[in-house]
Amino acid sequence: MSTSPYLLPEADRDEVRRRVEDQGFQVGCVDASSFQSERDASLTVGREFDFPGYFRGGWDGFFDLLSAEFQEKPRRLIVGLLNSDVLASRDLRLFVNTSWHLQNATETIESEGGGEWQLEFFYWGSWRPEGE
Repeated sequence: MSTSPYLLPEADRDEVRRRVEDQGFQVGCVDASSFQSERDASLTVGREFDFPGYFRGGWDGFFDLLSAEFQEKPRRLIVGLLNSDVLASRDLRLFVNTSWHLQNATETIESEGGGEWQLEFFYWGSWRPEGE
């Protein structure tokens, strides 16, 4: 069962990465602060999956290639979106829409993977506790 997006403090990144790698996860990272559009977000994350060079972004193509990628190479993967707090501060709508699509990606892999695949997205940043 997938969970809500993981909003994690940047200060804990090395420790969390070590712990999840010890549990058999591959870990990759992208800089979310560079996202200017949803197409740009899907393209940047797709590059982390080594999508073919003809992929030019867009969520429909992203999901098609993601399913094919995981069917060919079942694996456990975490993609960290660095500077997510910067993106959320600059363009909350883009942050929320991207997070929603990536959550759908997690659920797609979970439902199609039969336990052999696992995909998670971690959102790293300098998140402020509520009320601060």
